[in-house]
Amino acid sequence: MPTYQVRQADSYGHAVGVLLLEYRAPFIPGDVGNASSYQYPVLFKTVPGLTFEKVLSSDAELEERVIEAAQELQSAGVRGISSDCGFLINYQDAVRKRLKTPAFMSSLLQIPFVAATVNGPIGVMVAAASGVGNRVLELAGVRTETQVVIKGLEDQPHFKEAILEQGGTLNSDVIEKEVVGVAQRMVKEHPDMGAIIMECSLLPPYAKAVQQATQLPVFDFITMIDYFTAGAHRKAYSGYY
Repeated sequence: MPTYQVRQADSYGHAVGVLLLEYRAPFIPGDVGNASSYQYPVLFKTVPGLTFEKVLSSDAELEERVIEAAQELQSAGVRGISSDCGFLINYQDAVRKRLKTPAFMSSLLQIPFVAATVNGPIGVMVAAASGVGNRVLELAGVRTETQVVIKGLEDQPHFKEAILEQGGTLNSDVIEKEVVGVAQRMVKEHPDMGAIIMECSLLPPYAKAVQQATQLPVFDFITMIDYFTAGAHRKAYSGYY
């Protein structure tokens, strides 16, 4: 049997670590904050003081807390570190440069890859459109010539109440209807759209409905985390020759 060294961890064998905001809402299956969304073990870590508002404003004072929380996940032995908010792209570079463990803090990091695969603009659904500007897209590695269509969900009544205002109750059927409606309007305005990317970590539960309504590839936090995990945990092939 191999010899193992003790780590600074209460438990072992987690594939991915996820940094969480100080945020209260129901995390339903498919949500980044729900452990049953994954087919591998995930370790969650809340960053003290990291609220949605502070992430949206790219609060520099919280950068060190984000890094420290990511370092704790690294010490616990995770093979990759993500988050539960696409606007943590604001801390992507800082975390990446201070860790040995790969970090993929935002679903927006998928934009360059998806843009290289499709002919047409990329639709990006976000929790709050006010948080997305040229700087955010630049941090995500998006080229200036890439056509990106941003659509916020902040004007959708139940999304605003349940998610942005943390109302405490979430009706997934109503949220799905709102999200699908926004996606359909996006495609109607841009019929040549090539794909949709969901920024918000609470949106993956509605990805299938959006895909069925638009007939487009749909990417989100879970597709990104699954993609990295597939590369970090390769399995041997078996079969017939």
